[in-house]
Amino acid sequence: MIAVIMAAGMGTRFGQMTETIPKGFIPYKGVPMVVRSIRTLIDCGIDRIVIGTGYHKEKYEALAGEYPQIECVFSPRYAQTNSMYTLYNCREAIGNEDFILLESDLVFEKKAITSLMDCPYESAMLITPVTKFQDQYYVEMNERNELVNCSTVETEIRPSGELVGIHKISSQFYRTLVTEYEKIVDQKPKLGYEFQLLDVSRRITPMNVLKVDGLQWYEIDDVNDLDFAEKNVKI
Repeated sequence: MIAVIMAAGMGTRFGQMTETIPKGFIPYKGVPMVVRSIRTLIDCGIDRIVIGTGYHKEKYEALAGEYPQIECVFSPRYAQTNSMYTLYNCREAIGNEDFILLESDLVFEKKAITSLMDCPYESAMLITPVTKFQDQYYVEMNERNELVNCSTVETEIRPSGELVGIHKISSQFYRTLVTEYEKIVDQKPKLGYEFQLLDVSRRITPMNVLKVDGLQWYEIDDVNDLDFAEKNVKI
């Protein structure tokens, strides 16, 4: 299994902090978030890491010089597109591999990766009980632990938990994801990959949801998130 990190975004909510670096390079407790993720992935036995780059791609390319496991895939349309396009743009590098998908602005403990790698589902979305104090992304699953809905508004669905931003994707599911996205890529270049995962899960092939209690993690979208995480997340 390989890993794919979404890292093309401009991180504008960090203001001046991301003028010269991409948001994955924002330090959390003294170490860039993406470096923490890379070290954890390698520690979990993953020896190939594809990074979908865009804004300040040179920072990730320099990082690839330090870690031979890294392969960077640049998306020149990063300013006009979103995470699903970045994931789609990595299709040749991913090939026919199963992979762990994650974002560059996460801090998490090793259990987040090993839980997905060890779970029985071919494809799974990792969730936890709601922990984030802002910008939550809620996920609803059915009695078979299959993804049926998601929303940033808690009252719109019956939430089973909160999206972590780490997934296990089988090669078969990814091929379907890409095939379906190719039909709408020109109409929806700014689609987030979460909504494409949901669409495929609803219409074609179910994606399972893995809920892990007690997981230490946080998605850091801005300076308030960073301050909260550094004070409250124990990793």
